[in-house]
Amino acid sequence: MKIKQLLMLMLMVGIAFSLSAQDASFYKRYAEKGDKEAMYHLAYCYLNGNGGVQQDYNQATLWLTKSAKKNYAPSQVALAYCYLYGTGVMKDYKQAWDLTQKAVKQGNAGAHYLTAQMYKEGVHVPKNDSSYLAFLRSAANLGDDDAQTELGRLYLYGSEQPYVAQNIKDGLNLYYKAAEQNNGEALLQIGCFTRDGLDGYITKDPKKGYEYIKSAAQTGLPRAWFEYGYINLMGLGCEPDYTEAARYIAAAAEQEVPNAYKVLGDIYYYGLGVDADDTEAAKWYQKAVDEGYGNAYSQLAWMYLTGRGVAENESKGYALYKEAADADYPEGNAGVGMCYENGAGVAKNMYTASTYYKKAAEAGNAYSMFRLYNMYKEGEGVTKNTQEAINYLRQSADLENVNAMWALGVEYITGDILHSEPRTGMEYMRKAADNGNTFGAAILGTVYYTGEEPFEKDYALAFKYLSQAVQNPTALEEDLLAEVYKNLGACYRFGRGTEVNHSLASYYTEQAASLGDTKSFDAVKMLRNN
Repeated sequence: MKIKQLLMLMLMVGIAFSLSAQDASFYKRYAEKGDKEAMYHLAYCYLNGNGGVQQDYNQATLWLTKSAKKNYAPSQVALAYCYLYGTGVMKDYKQAWDLTQKAVKQGNAGAHYLTAQMYKEGVHVPKNDSSYLAFLRSAANLGDDDAQTELGRLYLYGSEQPYVAQNIKDGLNLYYKAAEQNNGEALLQIGCFTRDGLDGYITKDPKKGYEYIKSAAQTGLPRAWFEYGYINLMGLGCEPDYTEAARYIAAAAEQEVPNAYKVLGDIYYYGLGVDADDTEAAKWYQKAVDEGYGNAYSQLAWMYLTGRGVAENESKGYALYKEAADADYPEGNAGVGMCYENGAGVAKNMYTASTYYKKAAEAGNAYSMFRLYNMYKEGEGVTKNTQEAINYLRQSADLENVNAMWALGVEYITGDILHSEPRTGMEYMRKAADNGNTFGAAILGTVYYTGEEPFEKDYALAFKYLSQAVQNPTALEEDLLAEVYKNLGACYRFGRGTEVNHSLASYYTEQAASLGDTKSFDAVKMLRNN
């Protein structure tokens, strides 16, 4: 007898597998014979418009009704949702409730979860926190992954209404149970906790966090698309992949995930994984601003000040900065300070500029610290104070502001308001150059090429920094640019720090000559004769 029962169980499992793998015509054949499970699957084909049939809510609810009358709990729950939302039938909360309770009596986990939601929202029945929690717990115990995730969140953070005492361990256990069922929300939360670490509970592991978040994104959860795109953008637990980042963040933005708007604006602004497009950048920054995301106000303000992607409008740029400042965003205070310093969209007022810069600097804004260095050094808007100037400059450089690194290097080399320490100055120049500062690269390249005291010649480093400097020639004054061109031309001519290349030697030497470097005229003649 036991063998026969086991055989029948195997056959039933096989039928269920076949049903889940077939198209609508297969389901319809068995549904018309009265198979309640086939009716359920056929209904879902009509609900989703797959399996070879067009989407048809009327047909879907017809077959769900037939299956529900056979007391098939999954169909009763699905039909209850149709009555709740008016999908293929008129909204009828009583019908939804009655169907759900029939499934509850059969121990259906989804029915327990839906009952919890109806008590939570007061749909057909009065709101009742105790009943909500009771059914949420029973749904979670029966294995409903949405219930496990929702209850897990209540335990993890604690709740005043309904009252749930915080219990991080139990909350995480519920998340892990839901994640095992491929619940996107649970996978996402565990992924974020694992990526960042949860003190005392989860060890920080960005690579493992990446895998959880990737799995969450594959469930189709838009918020997970954003997080997956973001970690690819920043290289958190993985190598940066700008193309993948742009694809997923764009998908999240299209699904109206607000966090994605500002980041997608950055992607278009800087051309990360897509072609740079100021118009698209401005569009997404505006959507972020419309949602009240303060970190987008300053970026959009800058675009209005410079006319990038939008019509230039200094007044609007200032207004956006002011809104961000009023919300106490450091970038907003820095932007208002910049507007007052330059008279952009508002009357120039150096004192007012300094007050906004100070607010931003107190919140750690490196740009404002750098501007205060200049103001205290020159006595503009504030009483001249070289010690305050240096304090702000050091703070800004420590926060890796490239201009501050460069300026601190200059101060050490010139000994203007600092004691002269050329080697320390050159180290700051190197930091600035390695972070993209053109002036620093030009100075370093020249010093390493000529070997000015107390530095020794190093043609490899000279070539590296000279090559970097010529990538942005408009940032250099003509005399310095001419020196850079001349020295780079000599590197190519004599094979100093690179291989000999007479074509490039001629090009850079001619550039130096065109800027008036007299020594380059003779070198050009000699190169042409070669």
